[in-house]
Amino acid sequence: MSRIAYILLNNAKATGGQKVILRHVEALVDLGFNAVCLADAGRPPPRWLEHRAPIVSSRELAADDILVIPDDGTPALGMAAQRPQRSVVLCQSSVIHLALGGLATLAEHAARLSTFISVGRRHSEILRRLFPAAAIETVPCFVDERVFQPGAKQFTGAFVPRKRPEEAQAIRLLGRLLHPATAELGWVRLENATEAQVAAAFASSSVHLSLSRRESFGLTTLEALASGCVCAGFTGIGGREYANADNGFWVEEEDCVAAADALAQAISLVRQGGPPLRRYVDAALATAQEWSYARFRQDLEAAWMRIAPEARR
Repeated sequence: MSRIAYILLNNAKATGGQKVILRHVEALVDLGFNAVCLADAGRPPPRWLEHRAPIVSSRELAADDILVIPDDGTPALGMAAQRPQRSVVLCQSSVIHLALGGLATLAEHAARLSTFISVGRRHSEILRRLFPAAAIETVPCFVDERVFQPGAKQFTGAFVPRKRPEEAQAIRLLGRLLHPATAELGWVRLENATEAQVAAAFASSSVHLSLSRRESFGLTTLEALASGCVCAGFTGIGGREYANADNGFWVEEEDCVAAADALAQAISLVRQGGPPLRRYVDAALATAQEWSYARFRQDLEAAWMRIAPEARR
């Protein structure tokens, strides 16, 4: 029986790419597919989130495996292009990261690397323009409703500064100076946090400062929406797929003054409470439900039944 083998790139930091790969394999196994993650021997698998995906050594790659390579794994893409067996490219990098990473290799070997799984509709549109002859499956990112839910809210804001540490500092300082009433908001800074810690912080926080940057989708901000946070800040481009005027206070990229103003609007809404806040939270939760785990499983199953039905037990 064919085996679906996702390459899990080693990265000491928590990344959305790791999460997507682990959840893909976990769900495929649950759906009856023969699927594993391949990781470098001697390096521990990610421990920042709970998962049930089987992880085996990359040395155990079999000749008939259907290899799934992340689009930022440039050496692995080059290796896959030389294999006679099928390979699938998991495309989840932002456009700029793709252009600076694996795009040249993909273009060089377009005849061999011609099957893609994309994590968003906008991403799929770009791939179709770049590779019109390729087979492109869209399996959107999802917010895991089993993990991310609203909780008892406190007057705090949560933020993840990893992609925009300078902007995080500037926006909060500008906010205090331009809108002094916002200074009372407490802050929860999330760095090197586990998925469970992020979920707990979002569940109890009223506000989320979105610091998305160069995203293919922007999963962290969607998780904040699912947790009932009032979101303000950047979409990171990829977040435009779900961001709208009803579910957040969004600003143009790099505009920290506008972000400070948007943050003040979010805090004011939380202070006001009542029906205006309820309408916002309802819109945020409705947005998150469009990217549910249940829908993800359906899309993943349908995609792989088209790509490799023989890999299902």
